[in-house]
Amino acid sequence: MKSLPIVSIVGRQNVGKSTLFNSILRAQSAITENTPGVTRDVLQKLVERDEFKTPFILSDTPGLDIENLDEISKDIIEIAFLHLKNSDLILHIIDHKDLRKYDHKLIDLFKKDEELKQIPLLTIINKVDTEADEYDLEPFYKLGLNELVPISAIGRRNFPLLFEKINYLLPDKIKKPDDPYCKIAIIGKPNSGKSSLLNTFLGFKRAVVSDVPGTTRDSVSSQFLFQSKKIEIIDTAGIRRKSKTGESLEFYSYKRTLHSIGEADVVVLLVDALKGLGDFDKKIFGEIQELGKPMVLAVNKWDAVPEKETNSWKHYQERMEAKLSILKERPIISLSAKEKIRTHKLLEMVISLYEKSQKKLTTRALNDWLNKWGGKNRVMKATNRPPKVFYATQVSQVPFKILFFVNDSKLFPSNILSFFRKSIVKEFGLEGLSVEIELRNRNEGKEAKE
Repeated sequence: MKSLPIVSIVGRQNVGKSTLFNSILRAQSAITENTPGVTRDVLQKLVERDEFKTPFILSDTPGLDIENLDEISKDIIEIAFLHLKNSDLILHIIDHKDLRKYDHKLIDLFKKDEELKQIPLLTIINKVDTEADEYDLEPFYKLGLNELVPISAIGRRNFPLLFEKINYLLPDKIKKPDDPYCKIAIIGKPNSGKSSLLNTFLGFKRAVVSDVPGTTRDSVSSQFLFQSKKIEIIDTAGIRRKSKTGESLEFYSYKRTLHSIGEADVVVLLVDALKGLGDFDKKIFGEIQELGKPMVLAVNKWDAVPEKETNSWKHYQERMEAKLSILKERPIISLSAKEKIRTHKLLEMVISLYEKSQKKLTTRALNDWLNKWGGKNRVMKATNRPPKVFYATQVSQVPFKILFFVNDSKLFPSNILSFFRKSIVKEFGLEGLSVEIELRNRNEGKEAKE
């Protein structure tokens, strides 16, 4: 069983595979010459750098041309393809200035081979030495390539983006059949009804239910089936203000809660309907936002609210949104954990939000969206230097982050970024998620940090 993920560099002969290998390593490990076919074996090295979320094995494969094969070359290529099928990420490198027949053969292979189709593929357009070259990627999108990164391997141009995409496409871990479908953390102030909600989900008494604040001091993890999916749910210790001494149980409960938020796929922030949204709830919401976690705000004990009218919930929701305007873009539900009112609906919302958060928007899809957006040529047209987006790419899921390469980030005021964000959310069905847009100037970050 593999202990570390494998990232394999592949391409036809003399497109710069070994140069890329050495540039990522910052070491002269492979032989780099202009003579095709110099690399005859699969060369592997451990990559362990601060820029990557996990160490991995980087592999440099032989050039996979198939014209005029001798018997030795056939054996080498067969071994190389067997190695590719054992990879966790494939970096397919193409020469920007020299697209050949065999490049098309490799592209077709990645599309048709059932085993290779299951492995994430990042196409690297090498020898992109100027800004003009970097902007001219349309011919490669027309080949049906989904994830592209234009670079210069020899000059390390655009390596920060390359590293981000490797992090993004490498799986954190391989899910086992018995792993939960998703993890939910129930958080909130003491006595907001967290344990009652957990018990309602489970259908039996797993946690202690009490009206005494702070009964649950440790996080309790349980699993149950919902819509044939295994859900792991965490009932965290009641959140209280952080103690100045750092010695109290409340301090450690707070730290465990932050840990639970970090471990969860979706967070349910539970608020007592009778007490409303307080300052501390807003601070915890800020912690969730900081991590970019999908979240549902659940207003518990709604059945106990006196003198409700037809529009009571609408007015209540408007008051919360007035205190925290970002709630207009987040899912909110009223419920009663004790009476089992809308608890089923809450789980449906959680599952829906989780599935949205797992979407990976391809670079091709994002740039198709950019090309369709007619407004990009009209925005601030009156200025001498209009804002321009060269291309967009997703670099993270949690937080859900999209990177825009632009001519000048100063030309993009907040209202334009808000328009971008809302348009992306609508186009790709990301309602309820915290979608971040990061601007990067074209002339920034030509070399990754060591």
